[in-house]
Amino acid sequence: MPPFLLQLLILVFFPFVSRRVGRFPAIRDWLSPVVLCYAIGILLRNFPLIPLNEHLSNTATEVSVAMAIPLLLYSSAGNDWLKIGKTAFWSFFLCVLSGLLGTMITALVFSGSFSDSWRLSGMLVGIYTGGIPNLHAIGLALEAPKETILLLNASDIFLGGIYLLLLSSVAPGLLAKLLKPFRNPQLMEHQEPEDEEHTNLQWQDYLPGILATVLIIGMTMGLTKLIWGNLQQSTFIILTLTTLSLVVSFSPLSRRFKGTYRAGEYFLLIFSVALGMLADFGSILEKGTPLLKYSAVALCSSILLHLLFARLFRIDRDTFIITSTAAIFGPAFIGPIASTLNNRKLILPGITLALLGFAMGNYLGIGLARVLQWAFY
Repeated sequence: MPPFLLQLLILVFFPFVSRRVGRFPAIRDWLSPVVLCYAIGILLRNFPLIPLNEHLSNTATEVSVAMAIPLLLYSSAGNDWLKIGKTAFWSFFLCVLSGLLGTMITALVFSGSFSDSWRLSGMLVGIYTGGIPNLHAIGLALEAPKETILLLNASDIFLGGIYLLLLSSVAPGLLAKLLKPFRNPQLMEHQEPEDEEHTNLQWQDYLPGILATVLIIGMTMGLTKLIWGNLQQSTFIILTLTTLSLVVSFSPLSRRFKGTYRAGEYFLLIFSVALGMLADFGSILEKGTPLLKYSAVALCSSILLHLLFARLFRIDRDTFIITSTAAIFGPAFIGPIASTLNNRKLILPGITLALLGFAMGNYLGIGLARVLQWAFY
């Protein structure tokens, strides 16, 4: 089989395999489909079992993130954001604020070493608010060099992996000594962000949501061409795509779509495989050590500020951990971390907040980058 075709098959079908594998109880609680998808991509990139076509990987990241943004936002049920418990919402707000302050401080600290620290911090805000897809979208919007996006992404995979390991092991015990225990009987037990009647869907059930997404992407490109005369306006494209998706998520139309969360998650898994195929850890050791240091300072600053705020405002341990997971890792990691905490009541608020952060990330990242660029460069 030609390597190009084999790579394409892996991109399209491994997400399906990862979801099937993730159903086994022995795996589900500690290894999510997202981790499996990143792992296979990273394995193929750093241990070249087959020749990888970089253009195919790049195209897959761009197409999959463009499809995932609307589909995940439809399923966020915009009106449900108003029903999140006060403590969870407040903790998430403090987490987002910490991400903004932490990356802003990092940009100032490294301004003498990086001429584009404003851009780096903008991309990192996307991660600390909604996850890696936001980093990629913001990087494209800010016209960051492709190598910078990939090295920053690889740095985050490395550092984020360490933080996720800590959250899954020793962190809950340590944080229990600093933060109060969880008590919130009003929260409902976990349920998927879709109605139970949608659990057994056929392929044609997904079509309306996917066709609406293609239409929104087409409208975004059409508006860009009409207003600017070209399709080179990356910032406008990303913000318009996000805004139109949010409009649909708040409209009754989105309630008619079935399987949008599953479809969005599937494109997110394709994105994870493709991004893993671009994560060359050899390049980090050779070129990316300064970016690794930059990311480490930004991540540690953001987490410590969130912890300080949680201590000051008496946020409980479980809510702190879940909201930190929602902001930094996204919805796919809420379930495994909630299982570690033995607290299923926070899964639904965690997923909802992660989708809210996903929606906010592009605006906050691009906005912070432009403010830093205007103020200091």
